[in-house]
Amino acid sequence: MNPVITRIATNEIRHSLRNRSLWIACVSIATLLLLSAIIAQQNQNKLNAQRNEYQQRVRSNWLEQPDRHPHRASHYGYLAFRPKAPLSFFDPGVDSYAGTSVYLEAHRQNTANFSEANHSGGMLRFGELSPALVLQLLVPLAIFFLGFASITSERESGTLPMLLAQGVKMRELIIGKTLGVTLMALCVTAPGALLLLVWRLLAGNEVSSDMLWRVLGLIAGYSLYLLIGAAFTVLVSAWQQTSRGALTSLILLWIVFCVVLPRGAQTLGAALAPAPAKAEFDARLENELAKEGDSHNPNDQHFAMLRAETLKKYNVTEVKDLPFNYGAFVMLEAEKISSEIFRRHYGELLATFRQQNRVSEFASLLNPYLAMRSLSSALAGSNLAHYAEFQWQAESFRYGMVQKLNQLHMDEIKFENDRTQRISHERWQDFPEFTFRAPTIGWAIRQQRLAVLSLLSWSVVLLLLIWRIKPSIVK
Repeated sequence: MNPVITRIATNEIRHSLRNRSLWIACVSIATLLLLSAIIAQQNQNKLNAQRNEYQQRVRSNWLEQPDRHPHRASHYGYLAFRPKAPLSFFDPGVDSYAGTSVYLEAHRQNTANFSEANHSGGMLRFGELSPALVLQLLVPLAIFFLGFASITSERESGTLPMLLAQGVKMRELIIGKTLGVTLMALCVTAPGALLLLVWRLLAGNEVSSDMLWRVLGLIAGYSLYLLIGAAFTVLVSAWQQTSRGALTSLILLWIVFCVVLPRGAQTLGAALAPAPAKAEFDARLENELAKEGDSHNPNDQHFAMLRAETLKKYNVTEVKDLPFNYGAFVMLEAEKISSEIFRRHYGELLATFRQQNRVSEFASLLNPYLAMRSLSSALAGSNLAHYAEFQWQAESFRYGMVQKLNQLHMDEIKFENDRTQRISHERWQDFPEFTFRAPTIGWAIRQQRLAVLSLLSWSVVLLLLIWRIKPSIVK
């Protein structure tokens, strides 16, 4: 590296180390990172323990059912609980606002309910302290306060013309200052990150390869984020004539980037793609189900045609003469229809949410905070896409369970005296336990192309501005 740049960066960090502000920032950020992580991890362990306990209880209750009619078992239902991702303690994302469990039953597809926000008494509206929140909001603010005078102080003290007269190029000065501010940013975050790592190692939690790659992705993402913050700070300091003007500009930009634009993008997204309320969504679903066919109505047109086609196919005149239980056959068909309708409506609902988020995704091209927030929650496994994946897996499990029960009903329960018959309780063991299969990091990254592009673009653009900055701007 250019020795002039190295010397400038070294002098910048040495000067900062003599300033109490850097030490106060280091201690404050480290304390916030560690405390927020410990509190979040304790809450996560508690919630996961509760959900595991309830999931085991649901499984035990299912296996302990007595001899029962298959259709009664399908209405007995099953509960699926959404586990918290291992890294959600770092970035909770939408975890606190998304449902935690979904009731799985025949004839009806339910969405997840009982979010933490519903039981928080409104406190979550003020924000949820987490390591990600500290890194996304407070660390950039600390960088602004530590580096706002990196160039203006040279101008105000009269040393800037002396440096240029001694042969220091403006490009070398800006690059050296940026490197120095970046090192300050690392000094601010490194103690807390190190304490966080040691604490996690002492906790003894199992680390999978996918989790390791997610952690490395978070480190890379936040490193770019800190670089962007440092370069941005130095450029603003270079363009302003006074330190007061630089600090005022940086604070205003922080408010715009971290408060105004995120709220505006969220409001605009909701206005452009309004999502129906749960009651309205359920009403639309029920109306289409009624139009498609009612399996409990013997005069329903769709199922009347199904009965005629089935009788013709097996060359019989009455359903009791069929070689299987026709009532269960109807339920198989009805479940297929209702599941297809639900998947279409729920897919449209998720598409609406994605359209709402699309505004923030495109806004992230202009706002690195939005990009980092989106990428962070995706890598932590706590964004909307991971929640939707849980819902789809729960629905797939429900459909398979109900259709398997309908098949038992069809094959092992005779049509005559249908309701009085039972199947052995030993058959309940043939049904698997619900287990959520978390998506891989590759799946998560593919849905964050705009966020990754934003962080890379901001880094490249700011570095190009630093490289091509004109001396007349900072004189």
